[in-house]
Amino acid sequence: MFRKVLSLFLGISIIFISQDISAAPQTFTHLSQEILEALQSFYPVKATEMGIHSYDHRLTDYSSKSVKAMIDKLNDFEKKLYKYRNANLSEHDKINYKLIKANVDIALLDLKQIAWYKKSPRLYVEEVVNGLYFLMLSQHAPPSEKIYSVISRMKAVPDYFEIARKNIKNPPPLYIESARLMLESATQFYQEVASELMKGFPDKADEILKVSTLAREAMNDFLQFLSKVTPGEEKSFAIGKNNFDYKLTNEYFLDFDSDSLLKIGEALLEEARAAYEEYELYVESDHQNGKDSIFVPASFNRQDLLDYYNWEPEQVKIFLKVNDFITIPDDIAPLEVVETPPFLRSMISGIAYQPAGPFDKVQKALFYVRPIPDNLDSKQLAARYRYVHRRGFRSSVVHEAYPGHHLQMQLAGRNEDPVRKWQTNYMMIEGWALHCEEMMYHFGLYGQENPAQWLGVLGGIKFRAARVIADVKLHTGQFTYEECVNWMIDVLGETSESGKEYIRNEVRNYTHEPTYRMSYLMGKRDIQKLRLAMMEQKGDNFTEREFNDALLAEGSIPTSLMWEILGLKKP
Repeated sequence: MFRKVLSLFLGISIIFISQDISAAPQTFTHLSQEILEALQSFYPVKATEMGIHSYDHRLTDYSSKSVKAMIDKLNDFEKKLYKYRNANLSEHDKINYKLIKANVDIALLDLKQIAWYKKSPRLYVEEVVNGLYFLMLSQHAPPSEKIYSVISRMKAVPDYFEIARKNIKNPPPLYIESARLMLESATQFYQEVASELMKGFPDKADEILKVSTLAREAMNDFLQFLSKVTPGEEKSFAIGKNNFDYKLTNEYFLDFDSDSLLKIGEALLEEARAAYEEYELYVESDHQNGKDSIFVPASFNRQDLLDYYNWEPEQVKIFLKVNDFITIPDDIAPLEVVETPPFLRSMISGIAYQPAGPFDKVQKALFYVRPIPDNLDSKQLAARYRYVHRRGFRSSVVHEAYPGHHLQMQLAGRNEDPVRKWQTNYMMIEGWALHCEEMMYHFGLYGQENPAQWLGVLGGIKFRAARVIADVKLHTGQFTYEECVNWMIDVLGETSESGKEYIRNEVRNYTHEPTYRMSYLMGKRDIQKLRLAMMEQKGDNFTEREFNDALLAEGSIPTSLMWEILGLKKP
């Protein structure tokens, strides 16, 4: 799953435009630039993540005055966009109009209708963590320059949480719990970052210690505030059917509402469960898998495992080129697989992919894996050697790297149109990665028949189908948190305590991110329909490479818009 370590607002597109657009008559292009610049200015941490560094010194200003001014500005943009609804725009700009309007629509929804800044204390914790994390990650400038922005954002934390305390009113009980859990990691994160920076900048150690200490004290004060704040109703995390439907229509351009989505999810789950259970019986009767009987070299060590992690993405990339699956530019940004660094281990427990900021001049993506212990006993070494022997990292690479997130997002970032370049629609991002899981099996990446691997693919589909239902029912008020957890445990047949805890954490995150979980399977489903339509249109002239190149060339835009772009008839 593509995670940017912590989630921010979804569907916000931003870019810095340096030219003076006020002097010329306002064209659609000028208006688009003005809108994107306004979004960037209001969401400075998001701008940093995307590779725009003009606002690296700030955090989002959620004061009532600032939010009101932004809502007024967005409303004004809606009025200005209205005159272009039937304008004689090029086919390209007709799509851009829909994208830009969606950016404004969803920003207004987030600030005015849902008002996350009033109900989600986790929003504020995410901002202060991401504010530092994206700066530490970026290679746009040497550390000696970035340190000033890091210090500035640390310094802003106390005032930032003071605004949070004024804004938060009757937050959902679950949101209080989420924020408190995250604050523990955030406090540790700030301490570890400060420690690293003080070693690198001894001349600024006193200032770093001071601002980081004040920031952590502000976090502790916010923790105390959350222990005393009056909680809202149990289901108040739900954004409601109207808002959920609005997102389906205005963010994803889907032609059905949440009621229809729920029925689709239920049908997909039944189909996935039947396919999984049938194949599971086949595997159990014909393909019992024990541990591989393999000789483990005495020299095998943790560095060999780390070397394998970095070897596997290159092998999958070679496979894609040999099989003519998709065009991979020779100068695509490098992807380095690294152990999660100490200052991030409180925030990342498993694997995580962090893309390069599309606007950063230096492009380098990171793929975090769990830290490997220095001293592994013989049984641990044997287990890891078997993992390498069967190339167990391939499935993670397919989703997170090639041909999944890394390749897709790199190609999206190459689109020169700023409107296309800066979309982050998850029906494309997550739908593509999920589509790749199945396609790579059919293309023979795991051999002609690999029952365990195919069972894993079917299990992933079943899991994503269940999440469509959970997503809808949670945010339309049909599920409480506990009801959803119990339902997920039951429908997925989870029996282990660790598995149940994973589901509890998963569902907690679902309540913060409406429509995100449905995007995986619904995006994959749309991509499969697009592929089938192009196959029917092209006949014998259809090639996988042509379809994939065309699909990914337009950026991370809603898959629903690709029908129009590709000139395909929607069924």
